[in-house]
Amino acid sequence: MYLHKFSKAVWLLMFIVMLAACGNSNAGIQTNANAGASSSPETTVAPSATTEPLTKIIETKRGELEIPTKPQRIVTDGYLPELLVLDIKPVGSTKWDLENKVIKDQIDGITSTGERSLEAILELEPDLIVTWVSDETIIQQYEKIAPTISIPYGSNSDIHETIRYFGDVLGKVAEAEQWLAAFDQTVEQARSELAEVIKPEDTFALMGVFVVDKGFYIYGDGGYRGGEALYKHLQLKPPAKQQEEMIGKEAFRQISYEVIAEYAGDYIFIDQGDMISEVWGENEGLWNSLDAVKNNHVFKLDPDLFWGNDPISLEQQIKEVVKMLTGQQ
Repeated sequence: MYLHKFSKAVWLLMFIVMLAACGNSNAGIQTNANAGASSSPETTVAPSATTEPLTKIIETKRGELEIPTKPQRIVTDGYLPELLVLDIKPVGSTKWDLENKVIKDQIDGITSTGERSLEAILELEPDLIVTWVSDETIIQQYEKIAPTISIPYGSNSDIHETIRYFGDVLGKVAEAEQWLAAFDQTVEQARSELAEVIKPEDTFALMGVFVVDKGFYIYGDGGYRGGEALYKHLQLKPPAKQQEEMIGKEAFRQISYEVIAEYAGDYIFIDQGDMISEVWGENEGLWNSLDAVKNNHVFKLDPDLFWGNDPISLEQQIKEVVKMLTGQQ
């Protein structure tokens, strides 16, 4: 009887020891498993307080807007070069953007959305749309597909404001400042070269003809026909009447042939200059009487290059004006 009770006691003691050993073993396995999980790249880690949020609120011309913090699939309507200089390649852009001659070597892999085809945009599954249109109907259509940043054309004062805005909202501040620093250096070099060939009192008019309406136009320092490049960055002096009426006030204005001499400068940059004869007709004699024409100080602008004021076009426009005025080839 005593032996039996002793045997049961021994067996019970051995059983408790075994349970304890198993418990320690399992604890060791659990610890190792946790250690392995912490080092495995496939383990999902719960977000901490310092994890970057998936979206953010930005200020736009139309108020506050929630957009992805790091958008991956941008579609643009009007701002393709601006995105490219920030090392952002959109998944889609309009046919007009893609036809811009200054970015032909940078558009591989970007799908054309045609003339703002909503179906084409929808198929690209964008997480952000960037547009320069101000038409509320179009913007509301875009907003049904993805958050839409609308920056109407000409609403920013110059390229510095535009690039810094995009750099801020798209998380590309460093890239924006780097591009602007290089651009400012290009401008400084251009001014230095021009200072050697033009006089401070020389005036430079910016004009153009338009075959469709047989009109003649003058341009200010806005985004049309190289106005920003000529007057804001190169700081060329406009004729007095153009300075008074256009600079900082109007981007363009149609004028009559009778007053053209009042706006003509010592030098004239002209858009669609090859169409002068067709547009002026019997009034061409008035054109030929201008001092700039008689002195061979008229420079015909490449309409494809000087059409807009995107960052890449601006940089090339500045270099082209230097070539024209210094006689470089």
